[in-house]
Amino acid sequence: MNTRILKNAAWMVSEKFIAIIGLFFVTSYVAKYVGPSVFGIIALATATFQIIQIIAQLGNDNIIFKRVSKKKESGLKLIKSTFLIRTIIYFSLSIPTLYYFYSYKNNITFIFSIAICIACYFSSIDIYSIYNNAILKSKINTIANIIGLSIGLVLQYTIAYNKLDPIYLTIPIIVVTFIPLSIRFYLFPKISKITRKNKSRYNKYILLSGISIVFSTLSIAIYTRINQFMISYLEGDYNLGIYSVAVTLSTAWVFILTAIINSTLPSIFGEKKESKAAKVAANLNVIVIIISITVLAFIYFFGSYFINLLFGPSYAMASELLVILCCSTIFANLGTVSARFIVRHSGYSFLSKKMFIMVLLSIPISYTMIRIFGLKGAAYSVLVIEILSLTIMNYFFKKGLIFNLHKETLKLPKRFLELTSYIRHK
Repeated sequence: MNTRILKNAAWMVSEKFIAIIGLFFVTSYVAKYVGPSVFGIIALATATFQIIQIIAQLGNDNIIFKRVSKKKESGLKLIKSTFLIRTIIYFSLSIPTLYYFYSYKNNITFIFSIAICIACYFSSIDIYSIYNNAILKSKINTIANIIGLSIGLVLQYTIAYNKLDPIYLTIPIIVVTFIPLSIRFYLFPKISKITRKNKSRYNKYILLSGISIVFSTLSIAIYTRINQFMISYLEGDYNLGIYSVAVTLSTAWVFILTAIINSTLPSIFGEKKESKAAKVAANLNVIVIIISITVLAFIYFFGSYFINLLFGPSYAMASELLVILCCSTIFANLGTVSARFIVRHSGYSFLSKKMFIMVLLSIPISYTMIRIFGLKGAAYSVLVIEILSLTIMNYFFKKGLIFNLHKETLKLPKRFLELTSYIRHK
């Protein structure tokens, strides 16, 4: 990592930190007002539209990131060509989904579902944030998000202060994605018009490359959310509301890891020497572990306090799930590093097959553990699945490439020496 990467990571961390503040204010207020049952339905809608968002993105985010990192002009054209495809796919799937939530015969649920649908659409077409991250200009993303979140929080405070109908909280839900998208679109470099022939070529590339990886990203989306669907089916919407609050808090701190991981990707993708790329990835794993253990200790001692403060006593049961889900989050982020290393070796096909298998495994694991142990079983099933995904399932790639990466990571004295040496020289 160099100074530019560290500065970029700092901007990404600040962006996500502000995003988390906004998430807590809006989510906690909604959760307190509607109660666990309706909040469970809203959580189900969020999970569903996030999956649709991932399908609409066609798994191209990593491909675009990699293309921009290596060939900026080509990456710009690729970005411009994805808008229409994403829009068509998103609304083709969203309209029947909205009809399903309309069947709940609950106006609050349906209106919030529409707001979540619109917000996820804006996120699905926001390819411009990927471009800024790839060229190490996350500062633009941060400023855009700060403006959007500030306006959203002012609206949320106004609604709460004037004791307006909480249904108006759907407005800040939409605003916090629409405004940053608009700003990034305005600042996005203007490029010459793409000819129909070239646009057709880019669209074909998007579809063909997307098909090979969309199953991977879709599988990740499904197996990380399978518990929410299972809990809704087996335990009811009330318990899903409890579980969703625990998931929100246990993953809230991930913005730190995401920022560091994303800022380091250009080094992993761009490094020509395999040994140096592996060293960057191993050091990154150690950084993830150090930060994660610190956060885990904090959640262990103060998690229940924050649940009561932000969401109220109705959600007290969520505190029992926090530490388990936080451990799952640690393994998931270590898995992200491994997945990016696999992408460096163009292992899209492997990731696709692996994640499909993970979906098949997660369904019986989740169903059995929830059926027997309830919400705690749901939390433990996520932990089991993430450990399997990080280790055994990755070790089949290229004769144990990820196994060797993990062995390199566990050479802790060497890793600490390299990290302290880097910090001292900076």
